[in-house]
Amino acid sequence: MHPFLFQIGSFRVPTYGVVSVLALLVVIVVVRYYAKLEGRDPSQTTDAMVLTVAVGYVGARVFEVVVNWEKYTASPQAAKLLLVSTGVFVGGLIAAIPFAIWWFRRIGLPYLQGLDIVALVASIADGVGRWGCFASGCCWGTPTDLPWAVTFPELARRMHPDLPGVPLHPTQIYMSVTSLAILGLLMLLYRRKRFHGQIIAAYLVVYAIVRFWLEYVRGDAERGFVLGGLLSTSQFVGIGLAAAGAALYLVLDRRHRASGAPDWKPATARSKGRR
Repeated sequence: MHPFLFQIGSFRVPTYGVVSVLALLVVIVVVRYYAKLEGRDPSQTTDAMVLTVAVGYVGARVFEVVVNWEKYTASPQAAKLLLVSTGVFVGGLIAAIPFAIWWFRRIGLPYLQGLDIVALVASIADGVGRWGCFASGCCWGTPTDLPWAVTFPELARRMHPDLPGVPLHPTQIYMSVTSLAILGLLMLLYRRKRFHGQIIAAYLVVYAIVRFWLEYVRGDAERGFVLGGLLSTSQFVGIGLAAAGAALYLVLDRRHRASGAPDWKPATARSKGRR
């Protein structure tokens, strides 16, 4: 685990920054592919998704500062920790989804169609980005004696004073693996997609449920708690995301059935059907 990948003079390059660039490259490839399936312009769709990722990136950090206000305002040195932090992922979702709806409508991209692709983008961002968390040492787990437990080095413990120097659950890897598994599940669902909005609705439900249970092996108290410590901030927000996703799925599914419209098909299949 190396919070900084390399150093040039006094300038240190945080590992999470390099990981973020890698995630963005993967996002671009995936978005262009699914934009073609949706019959949308790949360049315009990619630009919109990259902008949405940027808004989510900022939202994740704003949410983290709000949750840990005292930590980041304690001193100028404490504020520098944001340079090696990946933020709070659910905060990024809260910022990115409303922005995406507004921006997609502005550029003429049906927002439900666009949000289906956003679901894939979010899974990639979390799946790849969590390795930045692992390199930094943030988002650590509870102590465990499991054979795959990890102990973070002294540098990580200096950056995160509450990070214990004992074997811990590698929760960052757990979250990466589960997000990539969710990505695979969404890709399979995309093959059977019937209506726009189906993918984003399914993503909100599945992600929220998985994240809720993973929070029980998180050991970093700095992520924030509500209801007297009963739930973490991410669990509390996740309940709302799951409810919103389930409601959206039911409403859109009912509307699609009532409309009598044919199920969605990839643009390539529609083109063949017109020949």
